[in-house]
Amino acid sequence: MIKFYKMHGLGNDFVIIFSKNSNFSEEKIKFLCDRKVGIGCDLLVILSESTEKISDYSAVFYNSDGTRAETCGNALRCIGKLHYERKAELNCLVETDSGLIDVEYIDDKNICVDLGIPKFNWKEIPLNHNIDNLDLGIKLDYLKGGFALNMGNPHLIFFVEKLDSKKLINDSKVIINGPLFPEGVNISSVKIESKETFSLNTFERGVGLTSACGTGASAGFVAAYKMDLINQKAVAIMKGGKLSVEIKNDNHILITGNAIKVYEGEIVI
Repeated sequence: MIKFYKMHGLGNDFVIIFSKNSNFSEEKIKFLCDRKVGIGCDLLVILSESTEKISDYSAVFYNSDGTRAETCGNALRCIGKLHYERKAELNCLVETDSGLIDVEYIDDKNICVDLGIPKFNWKEIPLNHNIDNLDLGIKLDYLKGGFALNMGNPHLIFFVEKLDSKKLINDSKVIINGPLFPEGVNISSVKIESKETFSLNTFERGVGLTSACGTGASAGFVAAYKMDLINQKAVAIMKGGKLSVEIKNDNHILITGNAIKVYEGEIVI
């Protein structure tokens, strides 16, 4: 039997397990993420309390198809809430594949994650060759242009006049199956509503269309901010709800939103 926590941030849901062994098999990951025979989630999060003093936790993120993700903004807010419930501490530092990330519990509806500084170099995104990442020149039925960056995960942003999830899914599959992004990419369509708000849908590699994506909202915000389409602080509107995103003077990107613990239990694996 293994204990787990079922949590979500804006409908982007997770199974969180404390385990010193983070090398779960692909079969085990898919079972836990399966909504019919397992628990069901977008991502599986394996947490271990750090033995080093540099962080509170080490976190490994697995997409529902069994592949590994570098980080997850919404899951990090859930970790922040768990940390507060377990230790009554407002701040925790989490070691991820994308680096150390600071999480601050403000209250149940506001948990803040510092996702760090966006990366724009083609090798850091990564792309398979040196190309203008601000406009990849992609021309598909729905998605055109393309702003690529790394926000802890590789992201590709398209500005659209109208959100259409079906068209996003169709075009995203073409891009993901192509050679441009050797480690895959999360793809978002972004509609600017005003200088303070924007709407988006995100097709996540290894998962598909999700209710919300924290790093996707951050990437969409950064792309819009770079193009002077949005203010220094804005609200991202997604199917699962709203997320506050801002860029600080040191260029760090902060996201603030809720984290919900649905239930906890034990499962045989």
